[in-house]
Amino acid sequence: MTSESSLLDAGERLLWSGRPDATHLAIRKGWMTFLFGIPFLAFALFWTSAASKGPGPFMLFGVPFIAVGLALVLSPVWYFMRGKETTYVLSPRRTIIDISGPFAARTSMPLNQIRFVELRNAASKFGDVVFFEIVSSHYQSWGNRRDGFVAIASATHVERLLRQAIEKARASASEPSE
Repeated sequence: MTSESSLLDAGERLLWSGRPDATHLAIRKGWMTFLFGIPFLAFALFWTSAASKGPGPFMLFGVPFIAVGLALVLSPVWYFMRGKETTYVLSPRRTIIDISGPFAARTSMPLNQIRFVELRNAASKFGDVVFFEIVSSHYQSWGNRRDGFVAIASATHVERLLRQAIEKARASASEPSE
């Protein structure tokens, strides 16, 4: 696990840091693939079972489809494990989403590049503060997906902090330097 201070640059200070609730993150990010995976896996199992009764090795063609179906159905487990390894950080300069573990990833976004801030599920115990879009180059009909600090406690407070930090960053960027 990464400490928040190691994610910051020299001279950068921490405004907020937190971790997602792994269960809520898994539900929010994995529900659609899970639901799609159920009939996909059921059909793959049915087809493979029917093919195994025929002559030849046709049942082997169903094995990759079973694997894909299992991956779809188990996607919430993947998101749960990723949620356990995720740290969110807000500084006066940028937001950071750091995921440690075997498939580590870090997304750092300067505050002046954030074009929107959206609060979701604020009435529940764990809400979302989304502030960037993931552009989908595949499956154009599925559209783009918004992401950010997902499944966090005190989402309303974090959204307020983020908006204030963006306003301060924009104000200091527009001031003339001498």
